[in-house]
Amino acid sequence: MTTYSSVGELEEAQDDATQAARERIEHAEEFVDHYRTQMRRMQEDFYHLAAREGVADDPGFKQQLQRVTERTDEEVRSAARVIAGFEEDLETMTSQHTREREQFLQERRTNDDDSR
Repeated sequence: MTTYSSVGELEEAQDDATQAARERIEHAEEFVDHYRTQMRRMQEDFYHLAAREGVADDPGFKQQLQRVTERTDEEVRSAARVIAGFEEDLETMTSQHTREREQFLQERRTNDDDSR
């Protein structure tokens, strides 16, 4: 940990890591939103096509459309769990950063005391 020459350098590195983690979370959320929107659009398009062809009330079509809906919902829930893990990782990293900063400052104080 003493690879940093100043508390500012340490904090800058920590800020960069925190920002990268936040961006990863944001991009993941955007991707999931895009996925959900696209899947709903395709389901609606298939339904309208089926309605035009007169098969929208067909039990087989309804069953398959429902299966796609359920699978999409499960994929979104799974992605939400991954994003929640990213958020937990960010919280853990933030706590670790606080401990590292305190340790760095303590080492500085100890080194300053020793040099006197």
